[in-house]
Amino acid sequence: MTQSNPPTQPESNARGRASELAQMVSAATRKPGEGEKPYQVILRQVRQRLTAASDPHELAHPTAETRAKLEKIANQVIQDYRLNQPIQGLPFLELSDNDVLARLTSDILGYGALDAFLRDEKIEEIIVNGADIRIVDERGKQRAPTNVPVDPEGLVELINRLVAPTGRQVNIANPILDAQLPDGSRLNATIAPIASPSPALTIRRHRVVARRVEDLIRLDSLTEPSARFLAAAIQARLGILIAGGTGTGKTNFLNVLGGLLPADERIIVIEDTRELQLPIADVVYQTVRYANAEGTGEIPQRRLVQNSLRMRPDRIIIGEVRGAEALDMLLAANTGHEGFLASVHASSATQALTRLSQLTQLSPEGSQIAEKTIAEWIADAFHLVVFLKRDIATNKRFVEEIIELTGSVEQGARILNQPIFKRANGALIRTPYPLARPDRFTDHGVDPAPFAPTPRVTTTPEPMSGTAQRKW
Repeated sequence: MTQSNPPTQPESNARGRASELAQMVSAATRKPGEGEKPYQVILRQVRQRLTAASDPHELAHPTAETRAKLEKIANQVIQDYRLNQPIQGLPFLELSDNDVLARLTSDILGYGALDAFLRDEKIEEIIVNGADIRIVDERGKQRAPTNVPVDPEGLVELINRLVAPTGRQVNIANPILDAQLPDGSRLNATIAPIASPSPALTIRRHRVVARRVEDLIRLDSLTEPSARFLAAAIQARLGILIAGGTGTGKTNFLNVLGGLLPADERIIVIEDTRELQLPIADVVYQTVRYANAEGTGEIPQRRLVQNSLRMRPDRIIIGEVRGAEALDMLLAANTGHEGFLASVHASSATQALTRLSQLTQLSPEGSQIAEKTIAEWIADAFHLVVFLKRDIATNKRFVEEIIELTGSVEQGARILNQPIFKRANGALIRTPYPLARPDRFTDHGVDPAPFAPTPRVTTTPEPMSGTAQRKW
């Protein structure tokens, strides 16, 4: 049997120095940094050890084995901290081992401080300013900062874990991130040096309030006559533009109108982030792709609009027109692709037309086209503008008015239009104006007669008494 030789004196000294160095490094990692609490020290150590023992994919998509690995490492770090706390004079860890382990699992493999808010379906928006979390509830009310502790550095890692399925990250090289989460929520994150405090995070949940026209009527967003009119406009392949400010329900309303499309049509949906979900069999959803870390690979909405024309669409829906794709949309609508549905940010129905013209001119070609020509294209492409509004006090969303474009353009590129339905005294009523283009309905087999204005009934008022006259 071979007998091993005992280590020489130099080898023994080297091992001793390595052991002392390891102990010094371990003690240094246990020592809290400036303003660092005991839990943060343990979180830092566990995160470092787990990262070293795992690959990025495993941390982005944790399994039961990942959780078991985390628990083993966490228990070692916790016990090591408690043993060395009295010896090295470390701050006392007041939390129980189970509480520390639960928080570590949430912070490293879950969504940390955001866990409870992401699970609460009543929360519409989650806003983080550095170490403060604010939320916007279903009533549209913003609450004061919560008392949930936030680690800004850990939050950046959390953000990257949230968007891991998209293959993108927020970091110093890419300090601005705009992405969509798997549940359809929109996430925007900005970090230093762009944002202060950092990180600045906003998660906007897409909450489906109405799926059918009946839901909009029940919520008093629409009336039955206006709903029947819009359904007929869809059947008549009218171009409809949905306008409104942020949070007025444009996407939700567009989704409901999309559900009225004939079941035998082929629909192409183009969005910045995927939100629409139509109850139609033949539908293709296309979403933009942002540039990668190298600044390449971007596919904007304009490219998607151009590509959709080669996909034999019966209808094209654009979730929100926000750039140069407006020109391609108008060109397509004026060359046989009728019945566009789209939404746009605007403060009124008429201002939506101005905004659409401005967006068209953002493209290099659009800037060379006369403003009146663009106005004529808009008047031919769209026939109705539905303007949505939100009551700040009640957070109620409703249709404020529906206007019809007459198809004519005045000098100065003013698109002539008239209100068909307008909200007055809290009710959406039919105006006295007759339809300017009823032939659009009849050309597609839809009878416009039911949507004629109700004749006004005039009566001769009875003479008032002398007393009443004086009071008047």
